[in-house]
Amino acid sequence: MDVLLWSAAGVMVVITAICVLAALGRPLEALGRLLIELAEAALFVIVAIDLFAWAAGGGPAEPFTHVGYAVAAVAIIPILTRKPKIKGQADPQPESEPPSMWVLAVAALAIAVVLWRLAATG
Repeated sequence: MDVLLWSAAGVMVVITAICVLAALGRPLEALGRLLIELAEAALFVIVAIDLFAWAAGGGPAEPFTHVGYAVAAVAIIPILTRKPKIKGQADPQPESEPPSMWVLAVAALAIAVVLWRLAATG
Protein backbone atom coordinates (compact mmCIF):
# COMPACT_ATOMS: atom_id res chain seq x y z
CA MET A 1 0.00 0.00 0.00
CA ASP A 2 2.88 2.33 0.75
CA VAL A 3 4.08 2.15 -2.85
CA LEU A 4 0.66 3.27 -4.08
CA LEU A 5 0.56 6.19 -1.63
CA TRP A 6 4.12 7.28 -2.43
CA SER A 7 3.40 7.03 -6.16
CA ALA A 8 0.22 9.07 -5.78
CA ALA A 9 2.15 11.71 -3.81
CA GLY A 10 4.71 11.89 -6.63
CA VAL A 11 1.96 12.29 -9.22
CA MET A 12 0.47 15.13 -7.16
CA VAL A 13 3.86 16.90 -7.21
CA VAL A 14 3.88 16.62 -11.01
CA ILE A 15 0.32 17.99 -11.13
CA THR A 16 1.47 20.84 -8.88
CA ALA A 17 4.22 21.69 -11.36
CA ILE A 18 1.76 21.62 -14.27
CA CYS A 19 -0.65 23.92 -12.41
CA VAL A 20 2.17 26.33 -11.54
CA LEU A 21 3.31 26.44 -15.17
CA ALA A 22 -0.29 27.07 -16.25
CA ALA A 23 -0.60 29.86 -13.68
CA LEU A 24 2.58 31.40 -15.11
CA GLY A 25 1.01 31.55 -18.55
CA ARG A 26 1.97 28.28 -20.21
CA PRO A 27 -0.82 26.71 -22.27
CA LEU A 28 -1.42 23.91 -19.76
CA GLU A 29 -4.56 25.11 -17.99
CA ALA A 30 -6.92 22.56 -19.54
CA LEU A 31 -4.49 19.74 -18.77
CA GLY A 32 -4.04 20.94 -15.18
CA ARG A 33 -7.78 21.12 -14.56
CA LEU A 34 -8.31 17.67 -16.10
CA LEU A 35 -5.54 16.15 -14.00
CA ILE A 36 -6.97 17.68 -10.82
CA GLU A 37 -10.37 16.14 -11.56
CA LEU A 38 -8.83 12.75 -12.34
CA ALA A 39 -6.68 12.95 -9.22
CA GLU A 40 -9.73 13.65 -7.05
CA ALA A 41 -11.47 10.54 -8.40
CA ALA A 42 -8.30 8.47 -7.96
CA LEU A 43 -7.89 9.73 -4.40
CA PHE A 44 -11.28 8.33 -3.43
CA VAL A 45 -10.23 4.94 -4.77
CA ILE A 46 -6.76 5.06 -3.16
CA VAL A 47 -8.10 6.08 0.24
CA ALA A 48 -10.84 3.43 0.06
CA ILE A 49 -8.25 0.75 -0.76
CA ASP A 50 -6.05 1.98 2.09
CA LEU A 51 -8.87 1.93 4.63
CA PHE A 52 -10.10 -1.50 3.49
CA ALA A 53 -6.56 -2.88 3.72
CA TRP A 54 -6.28 -1.42 7.20
CA ALA A 55 -9.64 -2.92 8.23
CA ALA A 56 -8.56 -6.32 6.90
CA GLY A 57 -5.74 -6.45 9.41
CA GLY A 58 -2.60 -4.79 10.68
CA GLY A 59 -3.77 -1.26 11.34
CA PRO A 60 -1.52 1.74 11.82
CA ALA A 61 0.05 2.65 15.16
CA GLU A 62 -1.96 5.91 15.26
CA PRO A 63 -5.38 5.07 13.80
CA PHE A 64 -7.05 8.44 14.41
CA THR A 65 -4.20 10.32 12.76
CA HIS A 66 -4.28 7.92 9.82
CA VAL A 67 -8.04 8.36 9.33
CA GLY A 68 -7.62 12.14 9.63
CA TYR A 69 -5.07 12.14 6.82
CA ALA A 70 -7.33 9.90 4.72
CA VAL A 71 -10.25 12.31 5.14
CA ALA A 72 -8.02 15.31 4.42
CA ALA A 73 -6.72 13.70 1.21
CA VAL A 74 -10.18 13.58 -0.32
CA ALA A 75 -11.50 16.81 1.21
CA ILE A 76 -8.79 19.31 0.22
CA ILE A 77 -9.85 19.87 -3.40
CA PRO A 78 -13.58 20.30 -2.72
CA ILE A 79 -12.88 22.66 0.18
CA LEU A 80 -10.39 24.83 -1.70
CA THR A 81 -12.32 24.98 -4.96
CA ARG A 82 -15.89 25.50 -3.78
CA LYS A 83 -17.69 28.60 -4.94
CA PRO A 84 -18.63 31.14 -2.29
CA LYS A 85 -22.29 31.51 -1.46
CA ILE A 86 -23.65 35.04 -1.41
CA LYS A 87 -26.15 35.92 1.28
CA GLY A 88 -29.67 35.87 -0.11
CA GLN A 89 -28.86 33.66 -3.11
CA ALA A 90 -30.03 30.07 -3.27
CA ASP A 91 -27.02 28.83 -5.25
CA PRO A 92 -23.36 29.74 -5.15
CA GLN A 93 -22.33 32.25 -7.79
CA PRO A 94 -23.25 30.47 -11.04
CA GLU A 95 -21.29 32.86 -13.24
CA SER A 96 -18.13 32.85 -11.13
CA GLU A 97 -14.85 31.85 -12.71
CA PRO A 98 -13.27 28.45 -12.07
CA PRO A 99 -10.64 28.29 -9.33
CA SER A 100 -7.31 29.92 -10.03
CA MET A 101 -4.50 27.66 -11.19
CA TRP A 102 -2.57 28.88 -8.15
CA VAL A 103 -5.31 27.50 -5.90
CA LEU A 104 -5.19 24.18 -7.73
CA ALA A 105 -1.40 24.11 -7.42
CA VAL A 106 -1.61 24.68 -3.65
CA ALA A 107 -4.32 22.01 -3.37
CA ALA A 108 -2.21 19.48 -5.32
CA LEU A 109 0.86 20.20 -3.19
CA ALA A 110 -1.17 19.92 0.01
CA ILE A 111 -2.52 16.56 -1.14
CA ALA A 112 1.01 15.36 -1.91
CA VAL A 113 2.04 16.20 1.66
CA VAL A 114 -1.07 14.54 3.10
CA LEU A 115 -0.45 11.38 1.05
CA TRP A 116 3.17 11.35 2.24
CA ARG A 117 1.94 11.58 5.85
CA LEU A 118 -0.72 8.93 5.18
CA ALA A 119 2.00 6.56 3.96
CA ALA A 120 4.18 7.42 6.95
CA THR A 121 1.44 6.67 9.48
CA GLY A 122 0.31 3.48 7.75
